[in-house]
Amino acid sequence: MRIEDLKLFMLVAKLGSFTAAADALNLPRSNISRRINDLESALQGKLFTRTTRRLTLTPIGQGYLTSLQEIIPGLEHANDSIRTQNQNPTGKIKIGLLTESDILIHWVLQDFLTRYPNISIETHLSNLGYYDIMNYGLDMAIHVGPISDTSFIARPIASFIRKLYASPDYIARYGAPRSLEDLHQHNLIMLRWPSGQLENLWRFKQAEISIESRLISNNSNYIRHAVFQGAGIALLPEIIAHKHVAEGELVEVLPAYEMQLENIWLVYPSRTGQSFASRLLTEYLLEQIPMIK
Repeated sequence: MRIEDLKLFMLVAKLGSFTAAADALNLPRSNISRRINDLESALQGKLFTRTTRRLTLTPIGQGYLTSLQEIIPGLEHANDSIRTQNQNPTGKIKIGLLTESDILIHWVLQDFLTRYPNISIETHLSNLGYYDIMNYGLDMAIHVGPISDTSFIARPIASFIRKLYASPDYIARYGAPRSLEDLHQHNLIMLRWPSGQLENLWRFKQAEISIESRLISNNSNYIRHAVFQGAGIALLPEIIAHKHVAEGELVEVLPAYEMQLENIWLVYPSRTGQSFASRLLTEYLLEQIPMIK
């Protein structure tokens, strides 16, 4: 039996369905089902109990999974050692990017691919950060905001501040607020974090204000475009907005006010579970992203 089929079994067990595993690997569901059936035939035992609604591990399957979780990392480490000795690392990496982080790290990923021509990268664009690691079988993800699951490793790779911005057209129509209290008279655009929490309390270094909004989104990219189109005032990362201010496409509102520094995290399940290629990319991102200005 092939190690790829053993890792496929582990992925199906982790995601809980053939369909989810097929989506994560971009393969037909029939391919996943056939390979699991072949594995069960080779083992002469059922690994999963299948119903129309659920897919669960059998006792045999659970024991097999536990054994593989100890065996596979060691086997991959041995394989990685050979690849390292050959100075020719190979592999595929799936990384989750936030809807604006792709702007910041695109060139880092391109440089990495140039350095390692036998490694390929697939990007998964989402606003959910590390929440998508388990949903889509990602190797790692860029995340902003709190991390409640302590089973993940989270390493800070950059930081940023958010400030208030509007379009010149919006300011021309409604005027510019002169104080935080004036914001109550304006159209404000509000973010809903991946955790589901609504950001209805804007905490600045100098003060905080409770706000209401008729336009809410869980997608920061949508909020940015809404601001460009004159829909209202919103908090945007200064690292993204500053060039648009310089080009006259955005106006900084109440420039004296800025949010507390926020971290951008690189999150992954565990170092021992990472492939050699994933570890290379992890270290490369940690080294290169802080250099981006």
